[in-house]
Amino acid sequence: MKLKIRDLNVELDKKIIVKDTSLEIKEGEFVGIIGPNGSGKSSLLKTVYGVNKQKKGIIYLNDKNLADIPIKEVAKQMGVLGQFNNIAFDMKVKHMVLMGRSPHKNLFDIDTKEDYEIVTDSLEKVNMLKYADRSFATLSGGEKQRVLLARALAQKVDLLILDEPTNHLDIKYQIQILSVVKSLGITVVVALHDLNLAVAYCDRLYVMDDGKIVGHGKPEEVLTQTLIKKVYEVDCTIHKELYPMYITFKTN
Repeated sequence: MKLKIRDLNVELDKKIIVKDTSLEIKEGEFVGIIGPNGSGKSSLLKTVYGVNKQKKGIIYLNDKNLADIPIKEVAKQMGVLGQFNNIAFDMKVKHMVLMGRSPHKNLFDIDTKEDYEIVTDSLEKVNMLKYADRSFATLSGGEKQRVLLARALAQKVDLLILDEPTNHLDIKYQIQILSVVKSLGITVVVALHDLNLAVAYCDRLYVMDDGKIVGHGKPEEVLTQTLIKKVYEVDCTIHKELYPMYITFKTN
């Protein structure tokens, strides 16, 4: 699944927060969107998955205008995992994951053996199968996030949008979520705060600042001391002798 964005503007509360932004992601790439808080990365992704509406610009999925694709068809192609896991209703974990099969069904279709096999496989991938019969509401924040990833995996999509999915998670689960997604071999777009996770997992990066793309390319090309100082307003040391390269930050 290819994703292409051309000249996107997004306005919230009468303020343009994504400004003339263009990017292109090839099939099978794992691409990171990075930048400080308020830079526009999450607002950009929310526009891709339909929470925000663009003021201008076009989003293409496999060269088709996203606005022309029926919502159900989009859900067969694009899955989303956000940073918040507050659900207004409760159900068993396995039934939460089963919801990921909805785009592939008509209104009165029953759940099949294949659907339940996909649910089992998805829960196994995120190490949550033993919680299948637990109430979703009783889980910790990290456990809920892994279940919601399993739900997205159950959609069997070709494009996965991760909107700051590792916020508030222990490093163990940050690594687990990103490793599981990386292993799928599908197209992934992820907004990340942690630059070292971005280096470890992303094929390419887009850097956002004040609603604009200010850099893009391979992590080792983009993440320079000069750019990090300009965008994040911190000094750092980049250890390129390590693989993957590692960034440490200097404190006063």
